Amino acid sequence: VLSSSYTGFGHGSLQRDCDELQELLRYLIDHRQAQEFCLVGHSTGCQDAVYFLQHGAPELCDKVRVIALQAPVSDREHAALHEGHGDHLRVAQTLVNEGKGDEMMPRTAFWAPITAQRFVDLNEKGGRDDFFSSDYTNDELATRLGHVGRNRPNLKVLVAFSGADEYVPDYVDKPLLTKRLVQAMNTDGEQANLVAEGLYLATGNHNLSEGKDDAKIFVNKLAEMMKVSQ
Repeated sequence: VLSSSYTGFGHGSLQRDCDELQELLRYLIDHRQAQEFCLVGHSTGCQDAVYFLQHGAPELCDKVRVIALQAPVSDREHAALHEGHGDHLRVAQTLVNEGKGDEMMPRTAFWAPITAQRFVDLNEKGGRDDFFSSDYTNDELATRLGHVGRNRPNLKVLVAFSGADEYVPDYVDKPLLTKRLVQAMNTDGEQANLVAEGLYLATGNHNLSEGKDDAKIFVNKLAEMMKVSQ
């Protein structure tokens, strides 16, 4: 269980998650003879997986054969729908600029305890956690996600997006965003590296607990990709 699990993510960072994931993988290699890995990220876990591929130790990243991104949503776009969000973001930005990023935000800012730095990471355009926002251009998405497919001929990535995800604003074209995320991960400058594919679940909610058979479809697709990767 990562330190950021449950309400812990409000006072952590993607780098802390990356460090803990590396510690876990090294343990499994040293003590359980693990040779290859599949990372399954849900919500913020999707950001963790994408970040890990960019900042994790190369020898560990090379052992990852499959990554599933289930509900790769934009925290920023969802948060922007709430009243007072802009004011809270300005408070957080001010604290960070003053070198007080570890200070906690007011209780009204978020439903869980959260530091100013984490609030900025999640809610500022281009923040450390802002990988999947629909208002990015295709080039901007490629800049954020292009490293996923870079020089990784043995990697398979599943982008599973839900059509009824309650954390995605209604104005977002979800099928189109799914395709754009896949395209961004398969683009490395002028070269296409086809490591990612999309799975659009029209009736799926954020954690696949509502739509009939959505969770089963996701799990079966993931199992299929893991089998192919062996």
